[in-house]
Amino acid sequence: MKNIIIKFLLISICFHFNAKADNSIYTVKDNQVYLQNDQNVLKLREKAKKLAFDNAFNVLIKKILEPSEKRKLERFEKIDVFSLIKDFKIVEEKITDIDYSANILVNFNPDLVLNFFDDSKIKSKVLVSEEYLVLPIFKKFNTFYLWENDNVWYDYLLNEYDELGLLKLYFPEKNHINKIQISPKQILKQDDESIKKFLISKKKKKALILYLEETYDLKINKINSIVSATLFSDKGFETVKLFQNDAYEENSKLSNAKLISKIIIRELDEWWKKKIDSPDFESSNEYIFFIELQTKNLKENIFIEKKINEILGKKGFVLHEFNKKVIIHKVITKYDIEQLNLALEIDNLRLEQSTEKDNLFRLKSY
Repeated sequence: MKNIIIKFLLISICFHFNAKADNSIYTVKDNQVYLQNDQNVLKLREKAKKLAFDNAFNVLIKKILEPSEKRKLERFEKIDVFSLIKDFKIVEEKITDIDYSANILVNFNPDLVLNFFDDSKIKSKVLVSEEYLVLPIFKKFNTFYLWENDNVWYDYLLNEYDELGLLKLYFPEKNHINKIQISPKQILKQDDESIKKFLISKKKKKALILYLEETYDLKINKINSIVSATLFSDKGFETVKLFQNDAYEENSKLSNAKLISKIIIRELDEWWKKKIDSPDFESSNEYIFFIELQTKNLKENIFIEKKINEILGKKGFVLHEFNKKVIIHKVITKYDIEQLNLALEIDNLRLEQSTEKDNLFRLKSY
């Protein structure tokens, strides 16, 4: 019994220090501030820091709050943003006789941010996706581009992608090897075997096919641009709705690929948020179930507990039972099992229902 208690204490201690590891969504970089130089550098620096912290907080809430939830912040006359920050770094600073500029990286404390939202009854979304492999195909005047250097659609999408956001994307390099492995025509013909092989070679499970086609319309004397998005997974091909439509279309005098890339990346971010949003998220209904872990797997348990706690927070994941063989945690959440499995995919884990009890689940690797 003494050994069990010691083991449990060890898990608790490790869990305490690892429960909320640094999460990229709480980091805001490329945070530029510009001010007029009033000849007092110390005051300028303090003013720049305050502006940078406020800017960073606005970037963060845009990532993890829906517009309706974001509006709830308007009831606060002032938010002490500094109290939510773990640390910051002045990456770059320039001072001239006329102006002052700084690039300040800000790391928010996940616990403090989530506690602030919970206490304010504001619903946040912090479930990070697994990495989706991106296949950005560009068809311009009957020529296909994918792995070629001339594929500006690839470049624009990559430039607009926020690697610190909830949706994680992976862009394979433009090179000759990838060109040999898979072609635009194979992808557009939905050659699932070729796409599967390519995914395996890159150690990914899902692909997003982002197809931009530009043609010149003589009738209106403009370039017609049409974008479609398709998700490929073990369930097959699925159309990703862009603004509730199968495709996004616009006309312009010149190629508008750069602006469209910004629109599409933003829409894909919203698509992921909708995937993890619960149909009953606005209601008070909650799912209650139990997760069983094997006591002997100390290292694995620490990792799993850390991961579940990151998703649900301390209030939604509590110790229920502990004995020689198993540790059972009680889970209280508005996310359903399918949504939680989406969040766990990034770590190759999934919840599987026990044959013994309907509300008992075990975590499996795959």
